[in-house]
Amino acid sequence: MIDNHAHLDLMKDSLENVISRAKNAGVAEFIVPGICGFPKKLDELIKYNEIKFCWGIYPKYAEIENIFEKELEKLNNSFVKIIAVGECGLDKRFGNIEKQIQLFQKQINLAINLDLPLIIHLVGHWQKAFDLLKKSKIKSGFVLHSWSGSIEMAKEFVKLGGTISLSAGALKSQEKLARIFKEIPNDKIIFETDCPDQKPDFISAEENEPANLPIIIEKILSYKV
Repeated sequence: MIDNHAHLDLMKDSLENVISRAKNAGVAEFIVPGICGFPKKLDELIKYNEIKFCWGIYPKYAEIENIFEKELEKLNNSFVKIIAVGECGLDKRFGNIEKQIQLFQKQINLAINLDLPLIIHLVGHWQKAFDLLKKSKIKSGFVLHSWSGSIEMAKEFVKLGGTISLSAGALKSQEKLARIFKEIPNDKIIFETDCPDQKPDFISAEENEPANLPIIIEKILSYKV
């Protein structure tokens, strides 16, 4: 089992403990996205073969001048292998949408040049993101992290080559969740914790973690008709 989106670098508990509990629960691999370039604690994370890295810049940082170029230089000078570009995207909660679009486009272009998939964060602006991806003709695929948009937009993204990633956040709209399983192909749906965020109500621990993934998946699948 793979936790397809886990911010292990932001966990309060030790990495050793988090990974040990995850393995005991049946979670064998972890995809760790970047928020501002590489994930934090890279020297510690890289000791674990089970961890796969992404490099990306979250839309929150779009207004920092030359942030993409500065972090890209670190990527170009690094020996760390990445499997995707992200998490990147658009978010209506943050500032200048034009700067967000510029930053997102640069990361789309990078993914195309590196022939890597994208890990996409979207809060609102679904149509804008769709238009950018369609115009860019991305061929290496993309994952829509912790999907919260409409079924109609999800179907359009899937037609474009996208995969829908579901977290415990999907449980907030059970009717929508049931429709996802009816209208999105099974091979286009994956699962994540988004730990330490998005802790479901049925978890009593202080923060979310990969060990919770099996029960999160079980809860989500209970709405599959």
